[in-house]
Amino acid sequence: MKIAIMQPYFFPYLGYFQLMNAVDIWVNMDHASFIKKGFMHKNVIEGEQPIRLPLLGASQNKNTREIQVDFQSKDFGKLKTTLEHKYKKAPYFDQALAILERAESSAPDSLAAFNLQLIHGIHSYLGMETKVVETSIGLTEQKKADGMIEIAQHFGADEVYNPIGGAQLYDKEYFRSQGIELKFLKLDTEEAEDKLSIFHHLCHSSAEEIKSRLNDYILL
Repeated sequence: MKIAIMQPYFFPYLGYFQLMNAVDIWVNMDHASFIKKGFMHKNVIEGEQPIRLPLLGASQNKNTREIQVDFQSKDFGKLKTTLEHKYKKAPYFDQALAILERAESSAPDSLAAFNLQLIHGIHSYLGMETKVVETSIGLTEQKKADGMIEIAQHFGADEVYNPIGGAQLYDKEYFRSQGIELKFLKLDTEEAEDKLSIFHHLCHSSAEEIKSRLNDYILL
């Protein structure tokens, strides 16, 4: 059985959903600490334009369920204005915006919950069949490699998939010593736009077109 264990990023890039689609189970790693320089609350769209969620109580001493999105902030309104400015003329902008607005209207009580709603929305929109485990809380108290291994063992998985960036963080031999094969997924293209937020692709491509690209990766 194949499993991926990932923090719930804010409108993550295409490779994130390739990873999600490639496994049997995807675990929402929301027990992890918030990282200010990470992609929990920010991303990049067309024209290398950064986008960022305004937060309440953000601290690297908290996990992602202890931090809230400030939906009442002017900065949240500016975020939506930026997306509209960049993509209003794109053919599928309305569908992409609807995913954001449904997540907002669900009244999420944390950054993790909001991002999970976005991911759920995209998972459904693309017709993905991967089982989603909504929280890693209670599955492990470990972090990094040991936490991933414990979660994988909990579900009886013998393969863990991770983005290619994880090759700098995780040792395949260490996972193998625990009876688990670690594999890294890499986009099979070097196109700059594929490193942008999935919001970019949701605006410019149909669900069928995006879904057709979910298998365009290399496993290392």
